[in-house]
This record gives sequence, C-alpha cells and structure tokens, in this order.
Amino acid sequence: MSEISISQNGTIFIVDISGYTRFVKETEHTIGLLIVAQLLDEIIAANKLSFNVSEIEGDAILFYRYGKPYAVDTILEQFDTMLTAFNNKVAEFKLCVSGVNYLSIKAVVHYGEIGRFSIGEFKKLYGQSLIEAHRLLKNTIHGDTYSLITEQYMDAYPEDEITAISGIHQCEKYDVGEICYTYFPIPLLANAAALM
Repeated sequence: MSEISISQNGTIFIVDISGYTRFVKETEHTIGLLIVAQLLDEIIAANKLSFNVSEIEGDAILFYRYGKPYAVDTILEQFDTMLTAFNNKVAEFKLCVSGVNYLSIKAVVHYGEIGRFSIGEFKKLYGQSLIEAHRLLKNTIHGDTYSLITEQYMDAYPEDEITAISGIHQCEKYDVGEICYTYFPIPLLANAAALM
C-alpha cells in the first residue's frame, strides 16, 4: 500500500565519493565492497546534524532534513567532520590497498520543496529540488573535494546571519534550467596531509 506525505521545504545534502568508478574498476570485488561499505558507514556516523538518510546509491548518500536551513558555516563544518572521518578510514585502508589513495568526497547542498511517498517498506523523496540536486553532481568544478551550496539554500537563510565565508560563485545550465551556486574547494594538499 502506498502512502504520501505532505511536501515541505527542506535541505537536500548529498555526499558523493569522488574516484569511485576508477576504484571499482581497479579493485578486487570483495575488497572493494568491504571498503566502500565502511567508508559510507563513516560518513553516516559523522552526521552530527541529524540529517535523515533517504537512500544510499552506489557511491552517494542522500541526506535530507525538513525545516529551516542551517547556517552555511554549520553546513561546511558538517562536511569537514565527514571528510575527516572519511580520510581517517582511507588512511587505515591505504596500508593494504593502494587504490584508496585517490578517493575523496564532495557534497551538494540544496534547499526547496521535498515530497515523500512510501510504497511498502520503501520510502522515496520526490520533487524538482531532488532532480536539481542530482544534476549538480555533474558540474564543471575542477577538483574532487568540495562543498557546493546552491543559491536557493543561501537565499533561504537570513542574510544577516550568514558569517563571512568565501567561496567561488558560478552558474551552470542543465536540462532543468540554470542553477547558481557557491562552492568551497578543499585543496588536494590538505587531503594529502590528512592522510599522512
């Protein structure tokens, strides 16, 4: 039996593993499966803002939360916590599996109307905001480690409460229209230092 929840505004927070396709191709199946499962588990365990997990699909976790968005610096801190946990686990694995060296994570943070429906045991999110967030995973950003926060998210948070943080602003055209965002790259050198 299906069930539909009332749509509400909320945050979509997707954390995606960079380098996943190459890792799967170059790593023995059973070892790769074990490593990816543990890396995803580390990301979920580092979810200090109590986002709900909608789904895990391959190399990405779709988190969401209804209600007012968090401050941008709070979101960036959350990503940093997840990145640190992820890098610590990668550092453990790199002693025996060299293919983990190029794995990292990136995040897409969006805000908008989120619907939800259930069919049996399965719960799925629905809406234009979800489509837009997924499109943003395919962007022109050069780099594997960053937080991307959309203009819609920034606009939903009162400007006078946003702390002074700097990122790179750009817009891209997708089949769903133009989406503008600010991204906060994390230099590869910082990641390399974290893995030492």
